[in-house]
Amino acid sequence: MLSAALLLGLGTFVWLNHVLLDPPTAALLTACALALVCHPCVLSHRLQLARTERDQALAQLSATQWQMCVGLQKQDERTAQHVQALQSEIADLHIRKQVLQVQAHHDCLTGLANRLLLADRFHFAVERAKRSNKSFALLMIDLNDFKRINDHHGHAVGDAVLVTMAARLVRAVRASDTVARLGGDEFVLLIEAIDDSQELAQLTQKLLATLADPMPIDAGVVLSTAASVGLAVYPHDGVEMNDLLHIADLAMYECKSSGLMRLQ
Repeated sequence: MLSAALLLGLGTFVWLNHVLLDPPTAALLTACALALVCHPCVLSHRLQLARTERDQALAQLSATQWQMCVGLQKQDERTAQHVQALQSEIADLHIRKQVLQVQAHHDCLTGLANRLLLADRFHFAVERAKRSNKSFALLMIDLNDFKRINDHHGHAVGDAVLVTMAARLVRAVRASDTVARLGGDEFVLLIEAIDDSQELAQLTQKLLATLADPMPIDAGVVLSTAASVGLAVYPHDGVEMNDLLHIADLAMYECKSSGLMRLQ
């Protein structure tokens, strides 16, 4: 939907088409300057246009998000005759952009961070670790019996297990930490500000116990599963995310094959 308006050189509306007149009146808008319409920022959810007409109260205009293209038309090289503005409604476009941005950085099933967002969080974690002279850890978590659950109960139940596990992991860590899903039944935790190895070991045992709790699933199904955890510490084990993930992944599979750090 497009609308057009004609403004004086000072930015006052002198003419506008009918698209701009719902809900405000022509008198209201023509008394307002372009600066009032656009201030404090374009794309605001609510534009407040106030005008005092003698002793009448202030008027308020609700509007969707929009953008305005303004062109200056000159009478001659020195004199600006008027400004012509072309408005286009972009609320839906802005919402779609926000949705796409969320989808690009989050796992569509669990809502957790994906690899792209994890990489971004890793970058900032490195900067904070350098300033505070503290370490942080990447924990790789794999569900040991997930394939059996998928094969025996179906993918819908498998998805429900992943969502439940994701929620448990989020609750088990601090708000400043990051929980990500890389795909399948593999999760990664970025745990910042690690003071010592004992603190990390306690957190790992807490996570394993949390994941091992029985899960009530739809249709009266209650499932239990175990998890294997591998970890890598920055900067002791490496300084690049992919290197640390590789080390944590190797440690996780070593634990899975040996039975260490597992709760059945």
